Amino acid sequence: MSDELERPAEWLQRFVEDPARYDELLASSGCLAVAAFRLARARCRVRPLPSTTPTHAELRRAAVEITDQRAAPLGVDLRALLAECEDRGFAVVPPNRAA
Repeated sequence: MSDELERPAEWLQRFVEDPARYDELLASSGCLAVAAFRLARARCRVRPLPSTTPTHAELRRAAVEITDQRAAPLGVDLRALLAECEDRGFAVVPPNRAA
């Protein structure tokens, strides 16, 4: 996990170079929610204005990306992803609900 946190751009590039890494990420994370959170958080860290807290949309995009790379895609239930992240204490920025 060191590269993921210390060199997120390099860590993310490995997924481009070897899509099999998505399966490794999922296996090492134990569930889709944790894998998606890790991927989304790394993407947040390489932005011009870095952050460590992904949004709901970023979490969902990461989950879809992970499942799309699998031979047997998994369904993505955003509510279940968010609940799992919350249960694990992972911060996720809620959607903007303008009045």
